[in-house]
Amino acid sequence: MVLTDPTKPRSAIELREETLAQSLAIVDRTGQVIGGALNETMPPLEESPAFRQDDPFLIAVFSFLPPVLTLLSMQDAEALMALCTRYPAFREAYDQGKVGHHFMVARSEALAKTDTFELVAASAAHYQARGYGYMVIEATNPWTGAACEVLGGVRVHFAPYQGRIPVHQSAEPLEGIVTSANGWLSDRDSGSMFYVIRLL
Repeated sequence: MVLTDPTKPRSAIELREETLAQSLAIVDRTGQVIGGALNETMPPLEESPAFRQDDPFLIAVFSFLPPVLTLLSMQDAEALMALCTRYPAFREAYDQGKVGHHFMVARSEALAKTDTFELVAASAAHYQARGYGYMVIEATNPWTGAACEVLGGVRVHFAPYQGRIPVHQSAEPLEGIVTSANGWLSDRDSGSMFYVIRLL
């Protein structure tokens, strides 16, 4: 969904070269990737594109991900609209494609959790070197939020995981329906925090 274009047919899937150029990896002494940051230019606020329907990977992802994507897309829309309305400099950077989106950090067991902070910090430095004015992040766990705070990020929006029951409640999995045992997206009582970090 991030490194390739999910709107293209399976016979013509294209890499997102711009996303590859913005993303980072940490390697071990043998050159093996042990962690990475997936980054992109923050896309404009518009309707979701039509994804290809015959892709087994996308089918598997969308069997459980829609409630999470709904939460994050609503949060993005509210936070970005507030920033654009209140701060002309942010709106100008966003309109010019100069707002980076730190989409996700991934790590293997070979990379300590505490070292993944380097991927957030390096992403900010990478965007700054590319002339971006801001980097935005949905911090879905506390250590990402802590990294944003250390980098001088400002929390713009908070979306609680347990604000309202977003999925069907069921002790057993149900065919074609996203479920959880208690109806919540997460057992944690925290939530997703939308941060903006000024780079220039």
